[in-house]
Amino acid sequence: MNSPGRKSADSKPSWLGTGRYGVRPAPPGGLALVQDFLNTRAHAEKAPDLLGDAEHARAWAANAIRNWSVLRGKQYPTLTLTDDAAHLRELRDVLDMMLSGSRIKPPRHVLGTAAVALGVAGEMSWIPSGHGWRWLGSAIMGEVVLSEETGTWRRRKQYRNPVRRATFYDSSWNNRGVCRLHPATSVTERR
Repeated sequence: MNSPGRKSADSKPSWLGTGRYGVRPAPPGGLALVQDFLNTRAHAEKAPDLLGDAEHARAWAANAIRNWSVLRGKQYPTLTLTDDAAHLRELRDVLDMMLSGSRIKPPRHVLGTAAVALGVAGEMSWIPSGHGWRWLGSAIMGEVVLSEETGTWRRRKQYRNPVRRATFYDSSWNNRGVCRLHPATSVTERR
């Protein structure tokens, strides 16, 4: 059996959190990073919390950063996570509450910062900044802001059962898709 975050040579790159629920990653831009981050939560039938300890958090982060960098066409950094799992879980809880529509208490610290870069042709882009969990928080929160601006954040939904919560991207034409998870299979259905 492979250790957390390790893949066999013949497997395709995938999002570790989202893949275990059997739902498709979000299609637009880097929003799949946010979906995968929210799907790291522990689930009795699907695996432990991927941010539950330093080893799992490092494995998840390495895979997520690699996938996000490919989607964004950026070179990914080598991120060093030490005792950052608790901060990542706190960020996940804030995003989870945002997504569920719960009232949230503002976090004790900044969730992420970003730099703005000007390209040779005059195009502007954002670049996550910080070290450790702060860089990852910057990438995640940057994707949330971009998705709010483009209107794709409203398509991010969660399975309603808090014990079996999975986050998915509703690609239905009328934004009324529901996620029905069954222990044997997972399907996103449209109503």
